[in-house]
Amino acid sequence: MAELEQQDPFGFLDGDFLKRSEIYPGSVGTFRYRFQRSGKMGDGQVQAWVYENICFEKARHVETETFPWTGEGMAALRAWLNGKLRERGSGPYRVWDRNEPPA
Repeated sequence: MAELEQQDPFGFLDGDFLKRSEIYPGSVGTFRYRFQRSGKMGDGQVQAWVYENICFEKARHVETETFPWTGEGMAALRAWLNGKLRERGSGPYRVWDRNEPPA
């Protein structure tokens, strides 16, 4: 089980996890993500965003997708996040120099 979690940094993400709060920000190193759920499990939705290593409100390179708040939707969300993580990459967390644009 621990090996699977190491392979999938989003393995924790299931329908029950999303019951804890309406908005969830997070990161894997410099890969930043955010979720916002609406409705109820089984008939609601989860919107997800990925963005550069900066606060969400100032991010310019934002991608978003919406998924149903169901078991299948959560599997699709995890797959989407893992794909974006592969595309965007993730280095160790660091603060950007204001004169250096994010990569």
